[in-house]
Amino acid sequence: MSVTRRRFCQSALIAPTVALLGEQSSHPTSGQEPRDSPVVNYMLRYFIRTETAKQQTEDLIANCQQNHIRHVILFSGNQWDMGWNLPTLEEAEARVEVLRPAVQRLRSAGLLTSINMWTTIGHADIGRDERQRFCWQFMVGDDGAESHACPCPLDPTWKSYVAKLYGLFAQLEPEIIYFDDDFRYHNHRPVTWGCFCPLHLAEMARRTGKHFSREELVERILIAEPQPTEERTQWLQLCGDSILEATRLVAEAVKESSPKTHMGLMCSNPDVHAAEGRRWLDMVDAMSVSGHQPVLRPSIGSYSEDTYRDVARNLGTMRKLQLLLGSKMRFTPELENYPFTRFSKSVRLTRLQIALSMLLASPDVTLDIHSFDETRFDYDTAIDGMLRNSVGYFSGVATWAAECGKERGLQILWDGRFPMHRKVNGNRMIDLPAPECWEGVMDLLGFATTFHPDEVKLASRSYLEERSEEEIRKVLNGKVLMDGDAVTLLVKRGFGQEIGVKSCEPVEGANYEEMTNGHFAGKFLNRDETSAEAYKYRLDPVAEAIVVSEMFGPARSFSVPGMTLFENASGGRVGLIPQNGSRGDLYMLDFRGWKRQAVLKRMLEWINKGPLPLFVEDAPNVCPFRRDGEKAVLVGIANLSVDPLPHVSFRMARPFEGEPRIEYLTPEGKCVQLKVQGTMQEDYLYLRTPVQIEPLGLACFRLTPA
Repeated sequence: MSVTRRRFCQSALIAPTVALLGEQSSHPTSGQEPRDSPVVNYMLRYFIRTETAKQQTEDLIANCQQNHIRHVILFSGNQWDMGWNLPTLEEAEARVEVLRPAVQRLRSAGLLTSINMWTTIGHADIGRDERQRFCWQFMVGDDGAESHACPCPLDPTWKSYVAKLYGLFAQLEPEIIYFDDDFRYHNHRPVTWGCFCPLHLAEMARRTGKHFSREELVERILIAEPQPTEERTQWLQLCGDSILEATRLVAEAVKESSPKTHMGLMCSNPDVHAAEGRRWLDMVDAMSVSGHQPVLRPSIGSYSEDTYRDVARNLGTMRKLQLLLGSKMRFTPELENYPFTRFSKSVRLTRLQIALSMLLASPDVTLDIHSFDETRFDYDTAIDGMLRNSVGYFSGVATWAAECGKERGLQILWDGRFPMHRKVNGNRMIDLPAPECWEGVMDLLGFATTFHPDEVKLASRSYLEERSEEEIRKVLNGKVLMDGDAVTLLVKRGFGQEIGVKSCEPVEGANYEEMTNGHFAGKFLNRDETSAEAYKYRLDPVAEAIVVSEMFGPARSFSVPGMTLFENASGGRVGLIPQNGSRGDLYMLDFRGWKRQAVLKRMLEWINKGPLPLFVEDAPNVCPFRRDGEKAVLVGIANLSVDPLPHVSFRMARPFEGEPRIEYLTPEGKCVQLKVQGTMQEDYLYLRTPVQIEPLGLACFRLTPA
């Protein structure tokens, strides 16, 4: 083979790194035999048109065989409605007959086949008026907006219809039949949040013994005092009841048509579902009526290319639901690239999202990557090529993740309770869901986080306001860092003594923050970080508190305490940050910087009385993960920057005694042993590796006792 100048230069660049990495093996995990089939399970979601079903079926088989896809999830409609509207039962029967030969052909080709019911309530009107086709009550929003296509979930006519609809499609005997994420109360344009139709108003009157207009009921739901109002309690119960009853009816109909079929559910943000009274565990029971484990399809992240920093925050839906349902449902997370070309999402971001799903959730991944409008596969093939070339890499990530099942990190406190006590400043139901506070914040500063139990907690107002006094005291007796909005709540509820402050009030004009405590500031002593845009609080700490920073007004016209630490009488260690996380101020760019990162690291070490689970050095905008197993520890680091990370250095609380053996999974799916030696520094195991992480890349390391 001739050696071109380009090939020679590439070899010259790669050779030094390979020498440092060591020998490569061709299988994902050293010491294991290569698998006969890949661990990763691609599940392709695909729209079959009535007009072109036969041609699409053959093309689909070819595409699946080429790209290692073993499972297809079908939904159907014709060229004009694209499946957006609810079909009449006669139209549904016709769609089933279109799909029947397609399903048979796919199975004959060795493909598992499932059904996605794209519409159960309906995603939006999209200009449709269905009042002549259906005689049920249609949704009414909290602002009076009326849908002409989406039915009210309380309507008995719709509930009878939807059970029959699912029963018809279950006749195809799919592996899984999925509700889509329109099975909810929110987001049915033009209805932002339903349903306040006459049926719901009448049922609320029956439950409460009071008659309300729509406007009066919305006001009573959103008022939080006395906490909680009877109307909010009854409203959340009613909404949860209606969704649960429909779930039971559908599951029974599916069981009758196809006893072997698993029920599946696509879902939205669980904080939003909590504000519509969703009772997850009851739904799991209802979906398990056939005796088969139900399936959950949460979103992996954004449907299109947003700022890359949002990748960490957007994982929250999947990670929260894992905490809640990971032991009860099979996870098939969904990657969606709407509207399905690289104009929407790059190959790099697509690959990263799939890899993170392998690392955090499941080897099963639902791929929503092909257009509903296009019937061919040749219009944008770059994603297909990536899927083919990444099977070994994804399988390696999934194999290592399965071996290391326990997530470690700073624990973001969350449990999915309803927002019973949340004070709403607006007058719309969309303001009721709990806001994100810590999601994606500490990750970007290099700290691994988790929603699973761990030592150091990150607390928000929305979590604490739903706790009893005993539950709050248990948090404060441990190790916790909280934002200023959480502090205001605790002071009001009488816990100021436990967190080391006498008062907490808003302050304006404190435009920059100075690191004034030498022990925590280190080389950044008396150096500033901006905080001009953040909403801040004036903390009045007790004398025993440790003031780490101070905030100053213009021209140093005034100063107030900033970040603060306190050890209470019960031995609990508490850290306070004066910014308002409920408003998103911890997620602002102003909050992130080298000085903030260094000082927070020392504060967290003080709170923990020792090293943290995982911290990545000299790497802005990363997203680190740690997973512990009985015989190994997995470290994953995602680079959420468009700059390459020239080398990877991280510190971690020591996973085991002795020198670790360190393996690295290359982007090609090869496992190599790194020729680097870990050192103990400040009670941490410190590792500096030669590994470079490309933009939007994920580097995975496996540590075992040498």
